[in-house]
Amino acid sequence: MRLFISINLPSELHDHCRKLQKRFPGMKNVDEFHLTLQFLGDNIGEQFLPRLNEALKSIGFKPFEIKLGQPRRFPNEFEPKGVWTDCDGGEALKDLANRIRKTMDKTGFRPDKPFAAHITLGRYKKVPFGHSRAGGNLVDPRFREDDIRRGGRPQPEPKTEDRSFMADRFFLMQSHLGPEGPTYKILSEFPASV
Repeated sequence: MRLFISINLPSELHDHCRKLQKRFPGMKNVDEFHLTLQFLGDNIGEQFLPRLNEALKSIGFKPFEIKLGQPRRFPNEFEPKGVWTDCDGGEALKDLANRIRKTMDKTGFRPDKPFAAHITLGRYKKVPFGHSRAGGNLVDPRFREDDIRRGGRPQPEPKTEDRSFMADRFFLMQSHLGPEGPTYKILSEFPASV
C-alpha cells in the first residue's frame, strides 16, 4: 500500500482551489486537496496498519488555524513541475508535523524529505513556459514583450483573497496511482484532543 499522513482540506475550500487551478492552463489538476504531513512509502504491507494506528493515536494536539497562501509554481517559475499554495499554520502546524515524524521514525518510517507546508493544485507533464537555463524559447502566450526584455519573467499572478480553516484532525491515507492521476482513501482519522 502507498500511505501518507495528511490534513485534508475541508470541502468548503475545494471551490477556492478549483478557481486557482483555472489560472494555470496546461496542468493536470488535482481533484482532492490535502496537506501532507509525512509520506510513509509505496509498498507497505497491511500488517503494519495496527502499529501505525496505535502510534498515531498517541499524538494529541489542539485545533489550530491554517491559512492558505498565494498559489505559486514549483520548484521555480521558469521550469515548473506543478503549482501549489503555501500554508501557514504557525508553530502549531510545525509542532504537529515534527511530532508525527518523530513518532513515525520510532515506528520505522523515516521522512523522505523535509516538511514543507503546502497544498498541491496540479502538476505539469511538460514545462509549459519559461526559458531554460540553457536559453530555450519562451512558449507561454501570457508573456509580454517587456517581460521578455526583463529576462523572460512571466507576468505576476493577481493576488487572491486569503482563506483559512481549522485543522481539528489528521488522517492516515492510502493513495492509488492510476492513468487519470491518484485517488485517495481515508484509512484512519485522528481528531484533536479538545
